[in-house]
Amino acid sequence: MRRLVVPLLLALAVVPAAAAAQLVGDAAVAFSADRSVTWKGKTYPGRVYARPGMQRHEEVFGALSVVAILRADRQTAYVMLPDLNLYTKAPFPKAVTEKGDVSQLGAPVGEATVAGRQAQQYRLARNGSDGSALDGSLWLTRDWIVLKADGTWTAPAHAPEHGTLQLANIVEAPQDPALFEVPAGMQEVPLETVQSLLSLKLPKLKG
Repeated sequence: MRRLVVPLLLALAVVPAAAAAQLVGDAAVAFSADRSVTWKGKTYPGRVYARPGMQRHEEVFGALSVVAILRADRQTAYVMLPDLNLYTKAPFPKAVTEKGDVSQLGAPVGEATVAGRQAQQYRLARNGSDGSALDGSLWLTRDWIVLKADGTWTAPAHAPEHGTLQLANIVEAPQDPALFEVPAGMQEVPLETVQSLLSLKLPKLKG
């Protein structure tokens, strides 16, 4: 579970809005893209679909297809194993939900071309009351698409771990709202069940 969801959180932070939660880096445009996550020395390719306040990440880990839906309005991550017709859900950690709005990113610290687009680099350092923490950098477009994230995530009572996320082949286009919902008929199981299944199916990683 942590190998899938935790690197994604390097690119996300929830801030209050008038009607619902909103993501720092929450793009002003809907889009799809190829996406890669590097975690503990191994790179996991996949796809991302996004519309304001919502993201869907698709990957294959070991022998299992895994889908993560991140909903800012619910402050909840849904992790699905479609091959097994199972899903679980977990709240966003406090380092994501408690800290500030987009203005608190401050001034950009640099500029770069990422995935063929101009991006501004911002520092992100947040600590949650539950002991969680984010510390790294984000590369954002003018429309707040997170093109790249690089930093460390600290889960409560755990040591910091480093990960990166980067997009490529970005296509701006409307996205089907159904992509961001758990399909009817899937069975909800405890978080620990999904963690155990992923541990069985994921390759052993060094480091």
